[in-house]
Amino acid sequence: YSVGNSTVIPASESGHVSLPVRSEEELRLRDFIARKHPEPGIEDVLSGRGFERIFAWISHEAGQNEERSAADIMASVHTDPLAMRTVQTFSRILGGYVGDLALITLPLGGIYLCGGVAQHFAPHLTMDTFGKAFAAKGRFTDFMAQFPVHLVANDYAALTGCACHLEELRH
Repeated sequence: YSVGNSTVIPASESGHVSLPVRSEEELRLRDFIARKHPEPGIEDVLSGRGFERIFAWISHEAGQNEERSAADIMASVHTDPLAMRTVQTFSRILGGYVGDLALITLPLGGIYLCGGVAQHFAPHLTMDTFGKAFAAKGRFTDFMAQFPVHLVANDYAALTGCACHLEELRH
Protein backbone atom coordinates (compact mmCIF):
# COMPACT_ATOMS: atom_id res chain seq x y z
CA TYR A 1 0.00 0.00 0.00
CA SER A 2 1.07 3.63 -0.33
CA VAL A 3 1.68 6.32 2.23
CA GLY A 4 2.21 9.62 0.51
CA ASN A 5 4.57 8.94 -2.39
CA SER A 6 6.12 5.83 -0.84
CA THR A 7 5.22 2.19 -1.07
CA VAL A 8 4.92 0.50 2.31
CA ILE A 9 5.49 -3.22 2.59
CA PRO A 10 4.64 -4.42 6.08
CA ALA A 11 6.96 -6.99 7.61
CA SER A 12 5.41 -10.39 8.14
CA GLU A 13 6.14 -14.05 8.73
CA SER A 14 2.93 -15.29 7.11
CA GLY A 15 4.42 -18.66 6.20
CA HIS A 16 4.92 -19.54 9.83
CA VAL A 17 1.33 -19.17 11.01
CA SER A 18 -0.45 -22.33 12.11
CA LEU A 19 -1.67 -24.62 9.37
CA PRO A 20 -5.39 -23.90 8.96
CA VAL A 21 -7.70 -26.90 9.02
CA ARG A 22 -10.96 -26.63 7.09
CA SER A 23 -11.99 -30.27 6.78
CA GLU A 24 -11.57 -33.74 8.25
CA GLU A 25 -9.11 -34.49 5.45
CA GLU A 26 -6.96 -31.45 6.29
CA LEU A 27 -7.04 -32.46 9.96
CA ARG A 28 -5.58 -35.85 9.02
CA LEU A 29 -2.91 -34.09 6.94
CA ARG A 30 -2.06 -31.77 9.85
CA ASP A 31 -1.81 -34.71 12.24
CA PHE A 32 0.42 -36.61 9.78
CA ILE A 33 2.80 -33.66 9.51
CA ALA A 34 2.71 -33.05 13.28
CA ARG A 35 4.25 -36.50 13.87
CA LYS A 36 7.58 -35.13 12.57
CA HIS A 37 7.05 -31.37 12.85
CA PRO A 38 5.20 -30.31 16.00
CA GLU A 39 2.92 -27.31 15.49
CA PRO A 40 2.77 -27.48 11.66
CA GLY A 41 2.76 -24.12 9.95
CA ILE A 42 1.49 -23.20 6.51
CA GLU A 43 5.05 -23.39 5.13
CA ASP A 44 5.14 -27.06 6.14
CA VAL A 45 2.59 -27.61 3.36
CA LEU A 46 2.89 -24.67 0.94
CA SER A 47 6.51 -25.08 -0.14
CA GLY A 48 8.48 -27.52 -2.25
CA ARG A 49 9.15 -29.77 0.73
CA GLY A 50 5.56 -29.26 1.86
CA PHE A 51 4.37 -30.54 -1.51
CA GLU A 52 6.45 -33.66 -0.89
CA ARG A 53 4.85 -34.00 2.56
CA ILE A 54 1.38 -33.82 1.04
CA PHE A 55 2.33 -36.60 -1.38
CA ALA A 56 3.76 -38.73 1.47
CA TRP A 57 0.50 -38.29 3.41
CA ILE A 58 -1.68 -39.13 0.40
CA SER A 59 0.48 -42.16 -0.30
CA HIS A 60 0.25 -43.18 3.36
CA GLU A 61 -3.53 -42.88 3.28
CA ALA A 62 -3.57 -45.09 0.16
CA GLY A 63 -1.50 -47.69 2.02
CA GLN A 64 1.57 -47.22 -0.15
CA ASN A 65 3.87 -45.21 2.17
CA GLU A 66 5.88 -43.87 -0.77
CA GLU A 67 7.92 -40.69 -0.80
CA ARG A 68 8.91 -38.75 -3.92
CA SER A 69 10.69 -35.54 -4.78
CA ALA A 70 8.60 -32.58 -5.88
CA ALA A 71 10.06 -32.90 -9.39
CA ASP A 72 9.05 -36.57 -9.62
CA ILE A 73 5.54 -35.81 -8.38
CA MET A 74 5.09 -33.05 -10.96
CA ALA A 75 6.51 -35.26 -13.72
CA SER A 76 3.85 -37.91 -13.05
CA VAL A 77 0.87 -35.64 -12.40
CA HIS A 78 -0.90 -36.63 -15.63
CA THR A 79 -0.38 -40.36 -15.19
CA ASP A 80 -0.52 -40.98 -11.43
CA PRO A 81 -3.74 -40.37 -9.48
CA LEU A 82 -1.79 -39.84 -6.23
CA ALA A 83 0.30 -37.12 -7.87
CA MET A 84 -2.83 -35.43 -9.25
CA ARG A 85 -4.51 -35.60 -5.84
CA THR A 86 -1.36 -34.05 -4.34
CA VAL A 87 -1.56 -31.13 -6.80
CA GLN A 88 -5.26 -30.67 -6.08
CA THR A 89 -4.72 -30.73 -2.31
CA PHE A 90 -1.84 -28.26 -2.56
CA SER A 91 -3.92 -25.97 -4.81
CA ARG A 92 -6.93 -26.12 -2.49
CA ILE A 93 -4.87 -25.27 0.61
CA LEU A 94 -3.06 -22.49 -1.26
CA GLY A 95 -6.36 -21.05 -2.51
CA GLY A 96 -7.87 -21.06 0.97
CA TYR A 97 -4.79 -19.48 2.51
CA VAL A 98 -4.45 -16.78 -0.15
CA GLY A 99 -8.15 -16.05 0.33
CA ASP A 100 -7.60 -15.70 4.08
CA LEU A 101 -4.72 -13.30 3.48
CA ALA A 102 -6.89 -11.31 1.08
CA LEU A 103 -9.52 -10.83 3.76
CA ILE A 104 -6.84 -9.82 6.27
CA THR A 105 -5.05 -7.31 4.02
CA LEU A 106 -7.78 -6.29 1.49
CA PRO A 107 -5.40 -6.04 -1.50
CA LEU A 108 -7.66 -4.01 -3.77
CA GLY A 109 -4.82 -3.67 -6.30
CA GLY A 110 -4.68 -7.44 -6.70
CA ILE A 111 -2.78 -10.43 -5.42
CA TYR A 112 0.55 -11.40 -6.96
CA LEU A 113 1.91 -14.91 -6.50
CA CYS A 114 5.64 -15.16 -7.08
CA GLY A 115 8.47 -17.60 -6.64
CA GLY A 116 9.46 -20.94 -8.03
CA VAL A 117 6.67 -22.96 -6.42
CA ALA A 118 4.00 -20.62 -7.78
CA GLN A 119 5.55 -20.77 -11.24
CA HIS A 120 5.65 -24.57 -11.24
CA PHE A 121 2.02 -24.71 -10.16
CA ALA A 122 0.77 -22.08 -12.61
CA PRO A 123 -0.99 -24.52 -14.96
CA HIS A 124 -2.74 -26.16 -12.01
CA LEU A 125 -3.81 -22.95 -10.29
CA THR A 126 -6.24 -22.30 -13.12
CA MET A 127 -8.18 -25.41 -12.09
CA ASP A 128 -11.36 -24.82 -10.13
CA THR A 129 -9.65 -26.16 -7.00
CA PHE A 130 -7.65 -22.98 -6.28
CA GLY A 131 -10.42 -20.54 -7.24
CA LYS A 132 -13.16 -22.28 -5.28
CA ALA A 133 -11.01 -22.50 -2.17
CA PHE A 134 -9.94 -18.85 -2.58
CA ALA A 135 -13.56 -17.67 -2.75
CA ALA A 136 -15.02 -20.05 -0.14
CA LYS A 137 -15.48 -17.44 2.57
CA GLY A 138 -19.12 -17.91 3.53
CA ARG A 139 -21.06 -14.66 3.29
CA PHE A 140 -17.93 -13.00 1.84
CA THR A 141 -17.72 -15.33 -1.18
CA ASP A 142 -19.02 -12.67 -3.61
CA PHE A 143 -16.75 -10.07 -1.97
CA MET A 144 -13.70 -12.15 -2.95
CA ALA A 145 -14.32 -11.53 -6.67
CA GLN A 146 -12.82 -8.03 -6.36
CA PHE A 147 -9.32 -9.43 -5.73
CA PRO A 148 -7.70 -10.49 -9.00
CA VAL A 149 -4.93 -13.05 -8.63
CA HIS A 150 -1.86 -12.77 -10.87
CA LEU A 151 1.25 -14.87 -11.33
CA VAL A 152 4.59 -13.06 -11.44
CA ALA A 153 6.88 -15.01 -13.77
CA ASN A 154 9.83 -12.61 -13.47
CA ASP A 155 12.54 -14.24 -11.35
CA TYR A 156 13.93 -10.79 -10.50
CA ALA A 157 10.66 -9.21 -9.36
CA ALA A 158 11.73 -9.05 -5.70
CA LEU A 159 15.02 -7.39 -6.57
CA THR A 160 13.29 -4.96 -8.92
CA GLY A 161 10.80 -4.11 -6.18
CA CYS A 162 13.61 -3.50 -3.70
CA ALA A 163 15.41 -1.25 -6.19
CA CYS A 164 12.23 0.75 -6.79
CA HIS A 165 11.67 1.12 -3.06
CA LEU A 166 15.24 2.33 -2.52
CA GLU A 167 14.74 4.85 -5.31
CA GLU A 168 11.57 6.08 -3.58
CA LEU A 169 13.52 6.55 -0.36
CA ARG A 170 16.10 8.69 -2.15
CA HIS A 171 13.47 11.22 -3.16
